[in-house]
Amino acid sequence: MSPHLLGSLRSEPSSADVISLELHRIEVERRVVADRATDVVEALPEADQDQLARDIAHIERATLALKQAEPALQPWTGPQATLPGNPRSVWLLIATLWISAALIATGAVVVIATIVG
Repeated sequence: MSPHLLGSLRSEPSSADVISLELHRIEVERRVVADRATDVVEALPEADQDQLARDIAHIERATLALKQAEPALQPWTGPQATLPGNPRSVWLLIATLWISAALIATGAVVVIATIVG
């Protein structure tokens, strides 16, 4: 085989190629969604378009007010999420279930051994 032919054979694409393809796919999907949204807005009567614009502005203002009033609600700024209760109680529950299952299995073996033997 010639060296230039060997260089053109690759078993798998590089990570840069994969990232580039994914970014391109995401951009195409974003354009499709934007086009569909534009089509929907254009199909609405002008009064509905104005109402939609007012509703979106109201939602944006409410979102901003909520972010300013309760910054801890944002998952990327607040403290780490904690599980309610004591984590040891979960392990205690799991251990209890295992012990119960072992006792039931032992009891079944004893009953079977008694019946057979």
